[in-house]
Amino acid sequence: MITVTVRRMNPPSNILLLIALLANVAFVTAAPKVKIRTQADKTFSFQNLRTWDWHPDGAGEVKLMTTAMDAERSKQVHATLDPIITQAVEKELSARGFERKPGGADFIVNYYVLTVPGTASNEMGQFLPSVAEYGLPPIKQATTMLRAFERGSLVLDVISPAKKSVVWRGIAETEVDRDLTDADRKARIEKAVQDIVKKLPTK
Repeated sequence: MITVTVRRMNPPSNILLLIALLANVAFVTAAPKVKIRTQADKTFSFQNLRTWDWHPDGAGEVKLMTTAMDAERSKQVHATLDPIITQAVEKELSARGFERKPGGADFIVNYYVLTVPGTASNEMGQFLPSVAEYGLPPIKQATTMLRAFERGSLVLDVISPAKKSVVWRGIAETEVDRDLTDADRKARIEKAVQDIVKKLPTK
């Protein structure tokens, strides 16, 4: 009788390096995702909220903070984005059963659009397993990719007139893509508003 022993071979070092490089490429080319998060006043009851209105000082603001020219450009972007955001908010709040009631509403809504500089980087070997049992020599840390970009946030605040404070905040965060068409940008904003508003508590 012949016994055959099958041994698990350690992958060659060049294969591991190829995997690491491919992981880097996947990281770079992946489409930016929109991250939604919320904050709430745990002492506030949302159960009796029925009506809402925009903030008396205006529905929202746009603040671009990436270049020296952004103060003036913020006004131009606000003029473009404001009707998209306000229409989307009104549509989604109505779908949730909230009625807009100017003067004497149960809660006040306003939004902010903020952009700030962001960076992303990869280092040699960062995607390799933490247990180095593959016969690779120690990898000296070196940056293999450095990318600068704009990170944008859409912030939606719910304000209680009784408490005179923000009782709930929804935030959509993503990387700004200036190459989007107007139609794609509009759809992206509308989807972000939808995802934010559906997390607004009702009790």
